[in-house]
Amino acid sequence: MKKSPITPIHRRQISSAAGDRILAMISDGYWDPGESLPPQRELAKSLGIGMSTLREALQSLRTMGVLEMRHGSGTYVSRKPFDAYGNIIDVSVGLANMNLEKFFEARGIIECGLAFLAAEHATIEQINELFVILNGEVEYIGEEGSTYYHDLDLDFHRLISEMANNQFLSQINGSIFKVLDSLFRILPLTKEGWHLHAAVAEEIKKRSPLGASEAMRTLIEASSARYLPYMKKAAVEKANKKIDAGEI
Repeated sequence: MKKSPITPIHRRQISSAAGDRILAMISDGYWDPGESLPPQRELAKSLGIGMSTLREALQSLRTMGVLEMRHGSGTYVSRKPFDAYGNIIDVSVGLANMNLEKFFEARGIIECGLAFLAAEHATIEQINELFVILNGEVEYIGEEGSTYYHDLDLDFHRLISEMANNQFLSQINGSIFKVLDSLFRILPLTKEGWHLHAAVAEEIKKRSPLGASEAMRTLIEASSARYLPYMKKAAVEKANKKIDAGEI
């Protein structure tokens, strides 16, 4: 099949974004099982990312079993049958096995504190970048098929973590991001959700620590109210399928 040019990643350059793009391309059939990816330098240039970022993304996909490294030959799509996004959804549904109420409780404690500190320590450049992310989110509101909205949502929270200028809290929050990365893939960003994001950004811009903290708390509570019913329903449906298949 004739292949269109690989388009650059128009967002903050992080390895997870590169991994998402490559995973989406494989899932869409851009590269077939057993086919080699372009040389790393060429691929990095096409995606608009650095070599170190690309290597991290490829390593992550190799760990997932999506890619295979053949020494002296290059990187290949695994020949093993897999459904890239199906695997991601399985991971997401698997989150129902953990206590998501406690997860959102932890978010409320940590992220509200980060928002508080962000209002105190954020640089003008970081605040401007936060609004660039918000503007990017607008374009993808409600688009379930988009490969970008969940990245932008995660970028928003990551940047606030960086703004707080507290390495210890940021490291703790890194574990939360791993779960958020799965959650954000499930449901699209809504207009109401965007307004909640914007409220946090405005309070940070105003240098209001208490206002930013409360705006973040409102955002997290709304997120909890949206995701928890979905995850519980998904867990029940998965259990029923196992029962119907005689696995339980």
